[in-house]
Amino acid sequence: MLCKYVLTVAGTTHELPKSCIRNWDEIKRTLKRDGFGGVIRTFTSKFEFVGEAYELLLDEWVEKYLFADARIAIYEINNQHTYDIVINSKLDFGTFDNSGYTISMNTVDNSTATLIKANKGTQYEYLVDEIKAVHQLYYDRLDMQNILNFSIGDTYTVNPIELADVYVSSYSNEISKGGYLEYDKGEKGVVADLLGVPASGIKAYVEMDVEYENSGDAEYATFTLSSCGNTQAVNISKGETKTIILSISVSKASFDSYGQRKMVYFSISLKASHTTYAKINIKKIKEFKVTYNSISDPIYIDAITPTRVLNCLLKSINGGKEGITGKIASNYDSRLDNCVIVAAESIRGIPDAKLYTSYTKFVDWMESVFGFVPVIDGNIVQFVHRDTLFSTSIIKEFEVDHTEFTYSVDEKLIYSSVRVGYDKQDYDSINGRDEFRFTTEYMTGVDITDNKLELISPYRADAYGIEFLAQKRGKNTTDNESDNDVFFVGAADSILTSGVMCYKLIRTGWNISGVLNPDKMFNVMYNQRAMLLANSKYIGISADKLEFTSSDGNSDVVINNIALKDNFVISEKLATCGKVGFNTYDEVIPSPVDGIITLVKDEYLYKGFLSEADGQIERFDGLKYELIVKSISKA
Repeated sequence: MLCKYVLTVAGTTHELPKSCIRNWDEIKRTLKRDGFGGVIRTFTSKFEFVGEAYELLLDEWVEKYLFADARIAIYEINNQHTYDIVINSKLDFGTFDNSGYTISMNTVDNSTATLIKANKGTQYEYLVDEIKAVHQLYYDRLDMQNILNFSIGDTYTVNPIELADVYVSSYSNEISKGGYLEYDKGEKGVVADLLGVPASGIKAYVEMDVEYENSGDAEYATFTLSSCGNTQAVNISKGETKTIILSISVSKASFDSYGQRKMVYFSISLKASHTTYAKINIKKIKEFKVTYNSISDPIYIDAITPTRVLNCLLKSINGGKEGITGKIASNYDSRLDNCVIVAAESIRGIPDAKLYTSYTKFVDWMESVFGFVPVIDGNIVQFVHRDTLFSTSIIKEFEVDHTEFTYSVDEKLIYSSVRVGYDKQDYDSINGRDEFRFTTEYMTGVDITDNKLELISPYRADAYGIEFLAQKRGKNTTDNESDNDVFFVGAADSILTSGVMCYKLIRTGWNISGVLNPDKMFNVMYNQRAMLLANSKYIGISADKLEFTSSDGNSDVVINNIALKDNFVISEKLATCGKVGFNTYDEVIPSPVDGIITLVKDEYLYKGFLSEADGQIERFDGLKYELIVKSISKA
């Protein structure tokens, strides 16, 4: 291919003869797919200059030293007999090497792909006030179970004239919203005074192993639990050991209508026709608790769109300058279209809240939850679903016009197990046992390797994690690790009855059971099976079915009539684990490159997707292809 070379030194351009580029015949271009993502174009980075170019660069270096400035550009003739630019890169004087007649220098690759590669792991922080969306997230809270645990003594002597001297004391209480009970009253039999009852009511429950010793000659002893006219009693006979279970519920209506002292009361009494006594031993208290559900007042949380976060990261990667644009394909996955990001500090209501994240974390989140991967085209970085990068259209066919055929298995694509979901969180709350958005593991049934596919999102979707942070609003608690976390929620731009525009949590379309309050649960759409579905064709490279093995969280959840513990069946695979390599003197590289390339070898038809193609720019000596094999069949 006919090319021309232009060297620009200190702003002055010089068209060079080919002879001034000593390694002109080694300069090549490469098309390479980034894993199973988009295809990136790269070029040779090292140039060897002689003749006029040598003199120009040497003069520039001697005169300006570390402030020397030069660029190299290569133009390629097209079918219209005009030139298209192929390379236009700054020369890196930090790699300046003079052998006496040749100056070797690398180019400075300022391409978007290179900038991202160099800075993708860097964590940046952003002031939420500067990047937040116009509307806030309206968080109308989760129902929380409040639990008050109680204990009593071990042994009681009781007679038929008066109740046993039972004094109830509390321990290890978990209260999200108080104001309903006064406890530890120090009065015999009083568990707690009721100050009010929430709409869902209050429940009291006692379960204990007790023994009535062979003492006295009473008829029986009675254990009673009562409140606001609701009573349950269980008898135990002389010489008997049994498990006593008492359970009562107090509705708001019964509380409001009850005319006497409103309290939860526990007693041990004795039935006898004459004066006697009995010895009662409490062998084990399994549960003695009062519970009620409550919900805190709604709050507003600053929200950020995923596209805004992406563009902030790209600007940071670009040295704080504009010039790289981030986009996210829409109308493919409603879970992503209706999604906002919230910083942990925003949930807590911390002034000057910040978002902490990196490009790598953003990419891992997009891929694990949605199956979206980045495609870099010039100065545009667009996230699209992986499946859209592998078209079923045939874009190039090779029959006999190829050489040096190879076929091999890419062992890295063979997985024996899959871990999907989110990192396990440790909550200081019994309510946290309800959370299911942690890590779930599956077996593929393949034992060729022990490779494990990790689809773990660094951004969190656990509803209880959001609720527990919200409960810390206004409290002078010390910072903890979760304050730096990033959450995301499924929410749609809506208008409240008050007329306020906001992001409102999406709860419709995802029927859930196996949690304490299905009606108030949110982020159901970001469950582990939905993550598997988003990546199913990719997982299908090494498995046609995933068998559930374990979960870090609540595994009893059922969503849209499918249990999280059910096996996951994969009906279609993106490709196979095979790779084909070959050379060809057909110099036309297909465009676009996302379709199927076919070739015939030994009466077999290989269909595959471009993994890599490279060849010299000017001295063409063939193209070397590597394909990801889609299928093999008889030709």
